[in-house]
Amino acid sequence: MEQTENQKPQTSKYYRRKLLMAYFTSTVCIALVLYLAGLFFMLLFNTQHISDMFRSNIKMTVTLNDSRTPAEINQFRKMLDKSEFVRESNYISKDDAAKELTKELGEDFMEILGENPLYSQIEIKLTDQYSNIDSIKSLEKRLKESNKAVDEVYYPKDVWNNATTVITKIATIVLTLALILLTITIILIANSIRLQMSGDRFDIHTAKLIGATDWHISKPYLKRALIQSVIAAVAAIIGLTTTISFIEKIINGVFQISAFWPTLAAMLVTSVIVTLAAAFISVRKYLNASEEELYY
Repeated sequence: MEQTENQKPQTSKYYRRKLLMAYFTSTVCIALVLYLAGLFFMLLFNTQHISDMFRSNIKMTVTLNDSRTPAEINQFRKMLDKSEFVRESNYISKDDAAKELTKELGEDFMEILGENPLYSQIEIKLTDQYSNIDSIKSLEKRLKESNKAVDEVYYPKDVWNNATTVITKIATIVLTLALILLTITIILIANSIRLQMSGDRFDIHTAKLIGATDWHISKPYLKRALIQSVIAAVAAIIGLTTTISFIEKIINGVFQISAFWPTLAAMLVTSVIVTLAAAFISVRKYLNASEEELYY
C-alpha cells in the first residue's frame, strides 16, 4: 500500500510533464505554420510592389544628337525633368562617357580612333505608372518623333519582356503556396488541438458523469485554447516582424507597410478562430461519446 501511495505523486508529475510538453509542442507547431503562412502572404500582397520596384530601376537611355546646340539640349533636359514619366534622370556628356569607357578598357581609345565616337546621353528611371512595356514603347516613339535633340532611345527589351513573364509566374506560385499553406495551417492547428484534447477525454467524461454542465466542462479547455492561440500568434508575429526587418535592411522598401498590419491581424484572428473551433469540436466530441468510444 505504501509503495502505491508513493507512486501516485510520481505518476501525477509524469502526466503533468507530458501534458506540458504536448501543450508546448502544439504551441510551437501552431506558431511555425502561422509564421510561414504570414511570410507567404506578405510576399503575395507585395508581388506587384516588388515588380514595380524592379521595373523602376531599369533604365531607359536617350542618346542626344550632336547636331543640336547646347541650348537645345539643355531645353530638352529641362523638359524631361518636368515630365510625369521621369522619376530620376542623369545626364552623361560625351567627355564623361569617354572617360568612363577609357577607365573600363584600361587604355585611351581616342588615341587610336583620333576622335570621340560616343554620344551624350541621358539615363532615365521611369515612374511606376510608366514602368511597363506598352508605355515604354509609346514613350520611345514620342521622344524620337517630337524632339530633334533625340538621336536614339534604348532600353533592355528582353529584360522587360522576361521580367513580366517571370513576375507573373512568381505571383502564381506564391498564391498557390500561400493557399496550400493556409490549408495546412488550419489542418495542423486542428490536429494539434485534437491530439492535446484526447489526453483529457476521460476527465471530460468523468466530469459529465458527476453532473457538470457542458459549458462548465468546456470553459477551461476553451480558455486554455484561447491562451495557447494568442501565445502562438504572438510568437509567429515576432518571428515575422524580425524577418521582415532583416529583409528591409538588405533591400530597403521591398515590403509595403500597408500590407504588414493586415497580415499580422489575419495571423492572430486565424490562430484564435481555428484553435477555439478545434477545441470546441473536440470537447463536444468527448462530451457526446460513450465510455466505450473513449478507448478508440
